[in-house]
Amino acid sequence: MPTTALTSAEISLPGTPDAVRVRDRIAALADTVDLVGLTDNHAGQPRMSPLAAVALAREQGVATVVHVSCRDRNRLALQSQVVGAAALESEGVLCLYGDPVEGVPRVKDLTATALIAQAKQWAAPRELAVGAVVNPFAADPARELRLLERKLAAGAEFLQSQMVFDLPALRAFLVRAADLLVGIHFYAGVALLRSERMADHVRGLPGCVLPDAAHRQISMGGGIELASELATELAAMPGVDALHIFALGAEAETREVAAAFRSARGVAAQRR
Repeated sequence: MPTTALTSAEISLPGTPDAVRVRDRIAALADTVDLVGLTDNHAGQPRMSPLAAVALAREQGVATVVHVSCRDRNRLALQSQVVGAAALESEGVLCLYGDPVEGVPRVKDLTATALIAQAKQWAAPRELAVGAVVNPFAADPARELRLLERKLAAGAEFLQSQMVFDLPALRAFLVRAADLLVGIHFYAGVALLRSERMADHVRGLPGCVLPDAAHRQISMGGGIELASELATELAAMPGVDALHIFALGAEAETREVAAAFRSARGVAAQRR
């Protein structure tokens, strides 16, 4: 994955074989972000395989990161997914465990840390950047730091954070984790929430903290403005290398938020 990448965004893949829809979503991001994250059964719903979307992104000159969730696969299926991502020349894989889904049992074969430890070997001889998720807003920060240390020791090269709404809390976490993060590319996550319903849903996600002030702004229709404000402030925060945008179906609005981050970093607002 290129170290020059400043912005990334992920798309939610459809539950139907609708290649046109995926191609359109990627096209909306092609001149906006350096990387497109291809989610893996996002929100616990059966969706198009992220491997199917890699070629659609490649058509438009956009680098990709394939998400790989341990929740739904044993080690054979996980290895198959990583090998597929490498064969299709994706730039990286994001290894995650996956949130619980009511009524759907977890496979519980490999943890995300174990997957991280295997991914490089499985992808060889192709070079594949291996990433992990981190939650700077966890209820037990010491436990999160221990987990982060294990993921980095296993071989994680870049990190994608939980949705950021509390800048002081993120800053404090980055200070505590500074020694661990040397040489690690850290993507701070910003979500494009556009309604009170979306804000309420995010409050119910594991490990996601949405302060009252941010909830009010989103509920009043100011979610995109909030995301742009956060992106601008994140651009100046030590320890933040890049911005990751949870588009949540708002690929067109991603342009505005990515541009705010890039402009604050002193580079062109658009990727090309």
